Amino acid sequence: MKKSLLLFLPFVCAVGAANAQQPAAAPAVSPSIQVSTAVQTPQSNIDLLKQSLQNSSSVAGTASSIEVPPPAAVAVAQQPAAASATTLDMPLEMGGTVQSVQTTVSAPAKQLSPAAAKRVQQAKEKRAQATGQAKPTELEQDIEKSNALLPPSQQASSPEGEEPSAEEAAADAELEYAVKMLEKSKEALQNIGRMIPPSAAQNRPKTVPAPNKKFNPNDFRPGVTWVLSKSTHFDIYTQKRTTGISSSNMSMTFESAYQTLRRFIPWMMSGRVRVFVYQDHQSYLRHEPNAKAWTRALAYPTRGEIVVYDEPGKNQELKEVFTHELTHIFTQQFFDSHKTGRIMTPTWLDEGLAVLLEDQAYNGMKGGPWNNDFKTLNFQRDPSTEVASFGSSSMFGTSAKKFTSQKKGKPLYLVPFAEFMEEGSLAAAEGRGKTQDWYFQAYLMVRFLLNPAGGTSPSNRMQFEQFTRLLAEGEAVRNPSTGFLVKDSRGKTVYRPYSVEKALGRAYRYSSIANFEDNFWRWADK
Repeated sequence: MKKSLLLFLPFVCAVGAANAQQPAAAPAVSPSIQVSTAVQTPQSNIDLLKQSLQNSSSVAGTASSIEVPPPAAVAVAQQPAAASATTLDMPLEMGGTVQSVQTTVSAPAKQLSPAAAKRVQQAKEKRAQATGQAKPTELEQDIEKSNALLPPSQQASSPEGEEPSAEEAAADAELEYAVKMLEKSKEALQNIGRMIPPSAAQNRPKTVPAPNKKFNPNDFRPGVTWVLSKSTHFDIYTQKRTTGISSSNMSMTFESAYQTLRRFIPWMMSGRVRVFVYQDHQSYLRHEPNAKAWTRALAYPTRGEIVVYDEPGKNQELKEVFTHELTHIFTQQFFDSHKTGRIMTPTWLDEGLAVLLEDQAYNGMKGGPWNNDFKTLNFQRDPSTEVASFGSSSMFGTSAKKFTSQKKGKPLYLVPFAEFMEEGSLAAAEGRGKTQDWYFQAYLMVRFLLNPAGGTSPSNRMQFEQFTRLLAEGEAVRNPSTGFLVKDSRGKTVYRPYSVEKALGRAYRYSSIANFEDNFWRWADK
């Protein structure tokens, strides 16, 4: 028995020694740090390496374990592997043997575009100026670059209140850039002067409601819940409000504008008009395709529609712009009903009449801003027209009196009337940045024709009515050999347009446009 125990004891010791030479199973290795070579004395060096890594974990990484290759892989592991772009080799000396430790470096953040990077840099500089911080030194910049090379978990965090990340700075820079562009656009609009609405002749939609079909507002303006109400002369479609309160008595504002037009151009007014009222400016811009940010209303004469938006507390401004657009509705419908094939009134007459009646809606017969310009602006006759052309009174022995204004300020020279009445003169004025001057001249010319004496004589309006009817209806064509009226294939009388010069001669007894211009300056000099 003793002999057997003595034989079993060496066997147990041999097995225990063999097991002691095999390395223990290592826990999961961290992806950021790996040992690429085997150690010569595992029992002592492993403990030393673990202790070294634990002491430097706050700087070198978060690894808590080391992967040690088995003895069979020692020869292969002793050859250094090719380092990738995201790893760095770090030598580590232990017990006289130099070991190689690889650490993973996170990829740098995505680079910004040059334009965005420039705006980010400008935002940083502005923020530094606002907070009183000086520009970082070269040493501080080097430290910042070195910190960026470390993994995100190990980068030194910025104290609260310091410079934000590049993404936040880029967002701030883009917002600041947008605000700057908006301010520039506002400045450009302010330099124009008085806001002029776009010409109603440009608003010609492709689809027009059928006259004998029940009108459905959502067929033409979907996405909005409309509430219908009716006044004496208008069908008013109001957007159902989601927020805020609406202005009261808007229908009375529209009817007041209607009465202003009735005092001056009753022969042009016909039919009911549809009015669409958006709840606010944002809804107006979102749902109306032709709306501009600086407009308050739009007119669609071929549809007989006016589009506005509600702005509580500004009924007087609403009345002015509504009067302007309502004038376009009636004027162009009046000219569209003629038989000459023309589609609208002359632009200078259409816009001048709209501005004149808008001004009358401002403060009754006293007028508003345009009347104030008439009294204060130093408008002058173009020197090239002081010697009138053929047909002027100066050609028949009576010299045209030179207009000499006593008003102070820089002179505003009016365009020669014959040139001004040509279609396309408004576009030319817009190209020269003289839009407001063009509208002012149109206002002056129509004011002279509708009310040349400055009073309320019905005879003046009778002349203006005859002038517009001649332009709208034209004249019947007669056969020169027989004198009979010419008929078309349907048996209707053929009409031809009346020229502006011929209509002026017929209604006002002006022999030519030059003669009309002479009489205008005599009136302006009173």
